[in-house]
Amino acid sequence: MDEERRKRVRANASGGEVDWLRNLPEALQWHVLLNLPTKDVVKTSIIYSKWRHLWRYVPGLDLDCRNFKEYNVVVSFIDKFLSFNSESALKKFKLRYNCVLDRQVTKETKTANLMRWINDVVNRKVQHLDVWWGEVDMPPTLYKCESLVSLKLAYAILPNPESVSLPSVKVLDLLFVKFANDLAFERLISGCICLETLTLDRSQNDNVRVLQVSSKSLLSFRYNGSITKGPHDDLVVSIDTPKLEELQISDHLTASFIIADLSSLVEADIDVQFNFCFGKKFNPLDLPKGKMINNFLVGISNAKKMIISPTTLEESATFSKEGASIVTGPWRLLSSLEYVEIESPLEGDKIEMEFVRYLLENSPILKKVTLYLEKYSRKKSFILIELLKIRRCSTSCEVVVM
Repeated sequence: MDEERRKRVRANASGGEVDWLRNLPEALQWHVLLNLPTKDVVKTSIIYSKWRHLWRYVPGLDLDCRNFKEYNVVVSFIDKFLSFNSESALKKFKLRYNCVLDRQVTKETKTANLMRWINDVVNRKVQHLDVWWGEVDMPPTLYKCESLVSLKLAYAILPNPESVSLPSVKVLDLLFVKFANDLAFERLISGCICLETLTLDRSQNDNVRVLQVSSKSLLSFRYNGSITKGPHDDLVVSIDTPKLEELQISDHLTASFIIADLSSLVEADIDVQFNFCFGKKFNPLDLPKGKMINNFLVGISNAKKMIISPTTLEESATFSKEGASIVTGPWRLLSSLEYVEIESPLEGDKIEMEFVRYLLENSPILKKVTLYLEKYSRKKSFILIELLKIRRCSTSCEVVVM
């Protein structure tokens, strides 16, 4: 680029954007650049000539391939970046693939390039790996990256590991990832001995029938299983996480949820249907199913804050109607509950009102209950009157009707 054009770009930089960055201490400059997309870091060479080659030395790559029109250019750029300071450690390696480029490359070539890059960054002790590269195989070396702090994968295919050693991983995000089998997922979780945050969005065919989440360190778990097509009578999710504080579940198709230990639970956002969909109904003679639902409700009853979806409330009501009453057994005294939000608009039927009554009468430290009513419901006045009649175990409890 000629000097005249560089001057024009510099002149058009608004609000002193370059000056404030240039005037920062060097350590802060590196921190800012590391957290910018690579394309913006490269632009600094246009704006400020002293930084012409600075992008080569930033210890991280954040590349969105949608900015490229040719696959070979993408490969050349990444190879070139990794060739600079090849002996130094990398803090971040983030790739976002452009599926339009698939027309220019075979799956085998795309997989081979990604494996080569991941092997490289693993050897360079990468700390944050975030890869969205389509449905391609990951290299086994990924399971032995002791420097990794966060691992985020989308649409990847993970190999069957003999063992997993990811002792530093605290954040694990898996979006539509495929596994070899149940054990492969279980080994991945157990190999992350310091895991604190797990986010899992399941694919339709991830090869996992019994999903075992067992972790002594996990604090937050967000699970979305609703993408799976069903119904599936054999899908099971088992959760054994004694330190878990935040639980978010959205799943209408998994048949069974097994709760082993949620003794530290603070917040639960629950949208489950226990596979009662596509016309399926609860059978009161199905004692194992009834016991599972009962144990699930008991398992989440330690939460201080609870958000309940319309489908979960409906299935709990159905469960109650069929003789396994939710309001006389499973939840017992809700000694930890402080906040409740029921997302479904109340219609004023008996089961709904019994559910609300149970919450208000059996939660000694409850602070706030948020309820929703249909705007033009004929039963609105009736529901409000019934709510006023309910005795509250907590004298400081506020009932908010939206």
